[in-house]
Amino acid sequence: MRFTVGRLVSTQCPVGARFQPSTRTTPQLLAFGAGPRYLSAMSLSTFVERKDVKEYLRLNVAKPWFQVRAEIKAPPLTTSYGWTGTAFDYAMRFYLPKLNPSAKARRWLAEESAALVVASRQETARTKKRVLGIVETAKDCVRSYLNSKRNAKPGCELIRAAVDLAQLDLVYRIGLLDLQPINGAMVEDIGNMLALVRPYDFRAKRTWVLNPTFGAASELVGGADGDLFIDGTLVDIKVSKHLELGRDVFNQIFGYFCLACIGGIDGCRGKVTCVAVYFARYGVLHRLPIKSFVEVDRLPAHLKWFKTTANRGVSTM
Repeated sequence: MRFTVGRLVSTQCPVGARFQPSTRTTPQLLAFGAGPRYLSAMSLSTFVERKDVKEYLRLNVAKPWFQVRAEIKAPPLTTSYGWTGTAFDYAMRFYLPKLNPSAKARRWLAEESAALVVASRQETARTKKRVLGIVETAKDCVRSYLNSKRNAKPGCELIRAAVDLAQLDLVYRIGLLDLQPINGAMVEDIGNMLALVRPYDFRAKRTWVLNPTFGAASELVGGADGDLFIDGTLVDIKVSKHLELGRDVFNQIFGYFCLACIGGIDGCRGKVTCVAVYFARYGVLHRLPIKSFVEVDRLPAHLKWFKTTANRGVSTM
């Protein structure tokens, strides 16, 4: 694969091949001039890391026992854990509609980022063209992939598109544009995790939503969205090398459950009956029925606490 300004051009792409762009964007915080938009200093991750929140959950919501044991099958090949995780999320967004053609999907966050870059007075025409090219190339690749009759998982070209899109997410999340060369080891890493995905774990019988949002409740924690909602189960994808349901992971999935209870799931009438964590480096989907960690008569109090506590943390800039 080679890079020309604004477009990825696919050639034969051996796993592990190095990719060198013709230009590199200098990291910078962008001053967007497209008009005001909501920004929050808080996300669901930062919310559940607050001392008062952790203490409440520790005392009032028991973490289910976790006894799953397995050997890691796709150990990390890079130390860019956040970038790899976001890129894997995109790769899954490409693959899972292949299993569920009627799945409901939202616009990519990278598309929102591209719109902000284009609206910025700070960025050059060259950079804007490059960013738009990343998004359009990814769309072309995904369209071709979904229209093909083969049931294969995403290959090197799609994985590279996912890696590029993942970089753009930072523009929307923190206002940072920093386009770096695609690391071949990251492409291989994501490919190894995709190889572990079992189609029957993610094939829906009734309802399937990609990156579900939770109505007005999402704004309580900075516009939160989940990874998947499938037949009543909210799924959170983790690329950690540890097969652990730690208190931090559990608190986050409990937070998603609270958001779904408060605001519902946009575009879907389904209720959450189960939460799950998919450990991508192990190929393990671990489900937790709601009744295993929440007493029905205590749920209203938990939801009231969540709304009150989150509202205290919301800020606008």
